[in-house]
Amino acid sequence: MRSALLSVKGVTRAQVRLAENEAIVTYDPEQAKIEDLIKAVSEAEGPTGQRYSARVKKEKPNAS
Repeated sequence: MRSALLSVKGVTRAQVRLAENEAIVTYDPEQAKIEDLIKAVSEAEGPTGQRYSARVKKEKPNAS
C-alpha cells in the first residue's frame, strides 16, 4: 500500500500502519487530490492478495 500511495504524483511521504488501519500521507494538494489517494489504496494489493479500502479520517481541530 505504501508504494501505491508513493506512486501518486504529489505524494512526498507515506507511512502505513496496517495494525491500526491507518496511513499518514504528506502530499501537495495542487498535484494530488484525496480521491487520487483513495483510488491508489483501493487498487493496491497486499502480499497475500488482500485488498484495501480507504476513507479520510476526520480529526478534531486543536483547542489551543
